[in-house]
Amino acid sequence: MIPTYNIHKSYDWNYENGPLFEGLISDRPESTKKTNLFDFELNSPLGVPAGPLLNSNWIKLYAELGWDIPVYKTVRTVYRECHPNPNCIYIPQEEQFEEKDAGSDVVGVFEDQEDSSKVTITNSFGMPSKEPEEWMRDVEKANSYLSDGQVMVVSIVGTPGEGKSLPADYARCAKMAKEAGARIIEANYSCPNVCSGEGSIFTDPDLSSEISQAIRLEIGNTPLMIKVGNFINLEILEDMVAMNVPFINGISGINTIAMKVYDKYGNQALTGKNRLTSGLCGYGIHDISQRFTENLARIRNEDNYDFIICGVGGITSVEGVEARLNGGADIVMSATGAMWNPMLAMEYHQGKLNITVTRN
Repeated sequence: MIPTYNIHKSYDWNYENGPLFEGLISDRPESTKKTNLFDFELNSPLGVPAGPLLNSNWIKLYAELGWDIPVYKTVRTVYRECHPNPNCIYIPQEEQFEEKDAGSDVVGVFEDQEDSSKVTITNSFGMPSKEPEEWMRDVEKANSYLSDGQVMVVSIVGTPGEGKSLPADYARCAKMAKEAGARIIEANYSCPNVCSGEGSIFTDPDLSSEISQAIRLEIGNTPLMIKVGNFINLEILEDMVAMNVPFINGISGINTIAMKVYDKYGNQALTGKNRLTSGLCGYGIHDISQRFTENLARIRNEDNYDFIICGVGGITSVEGVEARLNGGADIVMSATGAMWNPMLAMEYHQGKLNITVTRN
């Protein structure tokens, strides 16, 4: 299946011309998988995380295709251009990566892969953002495309060196998102494709909690989620959760696994400064992401915390959705899976499982 994002074109081209979709949008069956998320009654627990949905046109398509919790791509208080093309390439490997593989070498190719349920990619965008005036107008427009039983999340990030402290800039961005109509806000604390510090906040319990508190003071009772990456050290994960819980309503994870990506000739695959290392996502990180969800659910249960778990990472099939829900996630989101198989949500709503999964 042709992905909705053309990896051979630039980010700006996809922003203006995407998403690419020529299929028929069928009527979805009456929902039997309704779920409550904060104060919202939704048709299902299924969504698309920060990344693939570049603007309101993308939100509109994916909402029509049954993705009930679309996340508006991460925005900033300032304009930030995208890394140069290429931004996405395939990682032709059907085996699952392990935690020990993080930081090691991998080979990427541009040849399209046939099986959408086993697509693994690497991407390097650098969290670009349009001017606030543009994305704020567009957030309002995107909200108008949602149907009953759907809610959009707006992903935000702080930008270092803008004359404010990083916590203050995160808070300012969150306030702007709320003013634009965000009903749920997600603060992105994890992106391996930036080199200015805002991409590794999740590994710092003190800084992440300081930022979460600053955001909370600005947005009042608007639900706040934070997006995190994978934790090698579970004690740091436990500390991060404990210090953030007073200020947040949910944790989303994981983002990607950072690895060094070369082409088949041994050259840096994603050309440009500071782009040898980029984040891997899709099928190959399913097992790592599943373990993260299970560890986070265990921490929540053991310490009697009250927050929503959003399972993200490596979900490219209906079976992957069910596995993540069984692992303790309250809601589940697919990025790479949703890009290469936008009909995955409909398959989920129609109950197209190849295996039987029992909810614990």
